[in-house]
Amino acid sequence: MINAMNIAEARKRLESDGLLLVSLAIRNNDSFSISMPGGSTLNTKDVEFFTAEMALLLHSGLKVDRGLTILRNNVEKPALQNLLDSVYQDVKQGLTLSSSLAKFSIFDALYIGLLRIAEETGELATTFERLASELKYQLELANKVKQALIYPSVILAVCVLALVFIFNFVVPNLTSLFSAQDDLPLYTVALLNVSQFMQDFQLYLLVLFLGAGFLLYQQRNSAWVERLVDTMRDRLPVVSSANLLVERIRFNAALATMLSSGVAIDRALKLAQGTLRSKSLRHEVGVACESVQRGEGLAQSMSETRIYPPYYASLLSIGEESGKLERVFTEIADRSRTDFYNWVTRFTTLLEPILILVMGTIVGTVVVIMMLSISAITNVDF
Repeated sequence: MINAMNIAEARKRLESDGLLLVSLAIRNNDSFSISMPGGSTLNTKDVEFFTAEMALLLHSGLKVDRGLTILRNNVEKPALQNLLDSVYQDVKQGLTLSSSLAKFSIFDALYIGLLRIAEETGELATTFERLASELKYQLELANKVKQALIYPSVILAVCVLALVFIFNFVVPNLTSLFSAQDDLPLYTVALLNVSQFMQDFQLYLLVLFLGAGFLLYQQRNSAWVERLVDTMRDRLPVVSSANLLVERIRFNAALATMLSSGVAIDRALKLAQGTLRSKSLRHEVGVACESVQRGEGLAQSMSETRIYPPYYASLLSIGEESGKLERVFTEIADRSRTDFYNWVTRFTTLLEPILILVMGTIVGTVVVIMMLSISAITNVDF
């Protein structure tokens, strides 16, 4: 068995290990399982912990198998324990560390590729340290986004709860007041109908919403969900600009890490291409890589992609002429991180008042309609 995102990735990994592939099938393809939160799955934080600890242990002079033994005895998460047990057994049987980790889909192609190079050059400790640093940046990036969205999410939840309360408790109490009236205003009829609809179908809507979310989560690795997410990343007005910044950070940070590890630029470009989540960006970079292999300039080829707008393309040209590409890639990644942090700050700063305005408009409109309705049937001026 091999853990992979899809058939193509599994085939690629098996062939890269020198195996002659006869047949390949998905195991338990028809099963319908639920991954419970907690210790049953691995995440980026686990990879960062494993990488940072391995860097510390190897820098202390320990061998790989001894380092794995120490980690096995000091982790509590079941998924991480299983990973360490599997890797330890593989290493004791003579398998390389990179080949053993490649069995787990949480480790991407760049991670495995750098470890294979490090095993050839004997710089495992340094490579683990660089990978840990980059994974730490990725976690900080994700935490920055999560923290920025907490307050807007609270506002949105309050707005939804306020509407549920109004349509389930406030408006129904006024229904008896309007029931004896034959000629109600149109806005009053609309308010009563909306309230009745919410009372009749809100549970069905909730089940439908939760079911759709559950289905998307279960099918998150399927082709149609990946196409949907990829389309949203590339075409949604706000999401596309943020996604481009994140892709630029990942791509340039990966290139800087590989060049500092002694990887040739053509090979580094191929590995860094695998870090891009957007298919359209991967295609653009793939075309640029082919241009570089044909002998065209790196800056000229990369300037035709969205990852390198004119300013960053000029920096890349300077780095190409001076031979300081690693420093240039690091500079572009750092500047892109700053741009992304500023974008998140601006976005949340604008999102908060917009949500408050929307919530106030919706709730205020309902309240005004209620007051006007009462005024219309009681002839009271407000």
